[in-house]
Amino acid sequence: SEEWVKEAEKRGLPNLRKTPEALAQLVNPTSKKLLTTLGIFTEAEVTSRFHVRIERFVKNLMIEVDTLRSMVDTMILPACYAYHGMLAGAVASAKAAGVGAPQSDSLGKLSTLIGTLQTKRTQLETAFHKAETMTTEEDKAKSFSREVSTSIAEVRSLCDELEAIVAD
Repeated sequence: SEEWVKEAEKRGLPNLRKTPEALAQLVNPTSKKLLTTLGIFTEAEVTSRFHVRIERFVKNLMIEVDTLRSMVDTMILPACYAYHGMLAGAVASAKAAGVGAPQSDSLGKLSTLIGTLQTKRTQLETAFHKAETMTTEEDKAKSFSREVSTSIAEVRSLCDELEAIVAD
């Protein structure tokens, strides 16, 4: 909560909002010294644990992105296109019959959301490929935690909005 952020700041505690930032604390000199001096881990073990956790974070997000892309491409967009076609046919029929087409507003909103989802889906793909090309796992993790995570959230938000509009 925002209250805790302010309280942590008053106490001089770090506010680590992203996983890579938090994991980096494991290998900072103070943490390493504490863990090795107390005999909890060797320096190699601390470093190894950091790398394993960073790699796991990256792999989990890669799976999440792949799953989201698959869902958007094979379920969400096809359902939206089908409903869009149904609404477009109803609007055309109503206009041909010389009556009002109240579903025109829904059709317009749906068209806009579908276009926005397609754009955000492309942006997610771009951010994903950019993160994949980073040379170190730490850089990949930072990119995934920032750009890719933001794109994921945008795509999900649009999918949620579309779900509220598209017929079952």
